[in-house]
Amino acid sequence: MPQIGATLLVAVATAAWTAAAGSAAKVSGLGVVAAKPPSLATACGSTSGIRAQARWLTASDRVRLYAIEAGDGRVGVVLSHQGRSNLCEELRYAKTLVDAGLRVLAFDFRGNGQSAVPTKNVLAYRRDFTAAIKQLRSDGAKRVFLIGASMGGAAAVQNSGGLPLAGVVSLSGTRLWSGYGINKPGPRALRAPFLYVGSKSDSRAPFKEARTIIRNAGSHDKRGIFYRGSLHGWELVQDAPHAAKTRALIRAWIRSRA
Repeated sequence: MPQIGATLLVAVATAAWTAAAGSAAKVSGLGVVAAKPPSLATACGSTSGIRAQARWLTASDRVRLYAIEAGDGRVGVVLSHQGRSNLCEELRYAKTLVDAGLRVLAFDFRGNGQSAVPTKNVLAYRRDFTAAIKQLRSDGAKRVFLIGASMGGAAAVQNSGGLPLAGVVSLSGTRLWSGYGINKPGPRALRAPFLYVGSKSDSRAPFKEARTIIRNAGSHDKRGIFYRGSLHGWELVQDAPHAAKTRALIRAWIRSRA
């Protein structure tokens, strides 16, 4: 009995240490515990019909990011999600891209979804983009595009200038608002082809401000498309009456620059 009791104490102590270490890893994002990433079905409750491999990415400051990768081919697309959300919201759109023959990587920004919550650099979204692009390229993508919606679109506009991208698409993204993100290096640093898709009456991405973003983008190849109404972000490619038309437009835009 004493031996069994000692064994139980060791087991309990080990479990407690493991739980504490796992919690620390989530807070610090330093990858203290090399746990297997949750499957897409576990993370989102559904796969939305997409077959994807879950993986951890590590940003340059060692923050651990949750990501899924699906499809194959030499043209890759990074998807960046909306504010206070995660990659689960974009799965239906990701499937249409995979079905079109593109390699897709979707990830949770630091501090969101299954990704770690760092103790510093909590808004360093550029580092998250860099990790995602690096992963796609290492898996065989020769040209990588970035598509972001709402907050993810704003981050794409404001934080991706100078990264090795073949094109940037923003769905209703303007600025990262005060206290939530940084706006550097800003749209003037963009050199890759740039496509903006939005709505004329969208209060979350005002028409006037969106047009200013397009005008200020440093890209020579840039275009803005605005629909009537107020649909926002992923709604433009998933739920809008014109969603199929917009999906086809973006696919054609990517193909012509890939």
